[in-house]
Amino acid sequence: MMASSLRKLKKNERIIAYKSALNVEVTATRTDKICPHDFAVGLLIPGKAEFNPTHIRVLTDLYLKRLSDNKKAQNVFLAIERIYNGCDPSVLAQPLRMNSFTMQLDDVEVNLFLLQLLMIEQDFNFGEGGCKKSKLNPPREFLMRFVRWVASGETEIDKIVTNAVRNWPPPTKYAAPIEAQTD
Repeated sequence: MMASSLRKLKKNERIIAYKSALNVEVTATRTDKICPHDFAVGLLIPGKAEFNPTHIRVLTDLYLKRLSDNKKAQNVFLAIERIYNGCDPSVLAQPLRMNSFTMQLDDVEVNLFLLQLLMIEQDFNFGEGGCKKSKLNPPREFLMRFVRWVASGETEIDKIVTNAVRNWPPPTKYAAPIEAQTD
């Protein structure tokens, strides 16, 4: 399980959590910046310097995917819901590999692994043993509510991102899980 692997990292130790077919790497480096066991999520795209993507990148990318092809995007949102519930993104990514979107920043698989790491980071820092406290249980629900808000299609990305960067919680109605839509 990824969380237990991340807990075992030593300070400044870096791992590659995922490497795509296009050699895009999703990494984690223990920093202890916010709390003990805190880690930085990294993204290394071939030909570019590694950087630390935030939830804003992923939310924007999911928004673009939803605009590109809502039906395919809903399958991605369902996979993210399963990651939130503890499923392994490498298993969930397999059937989604063939999904391509006309607008996107990263492949679906990269989104899934980034989100898994960002959720684990929230749980480490704001959950049991963390040095900050969350009003949500589990703490990763804060990020998941933003994902559900994007999935809903009810709001433009501007408002969602504004809330996210100001650390304002998304509406409580997004506490409800995403469910499969039937045609």
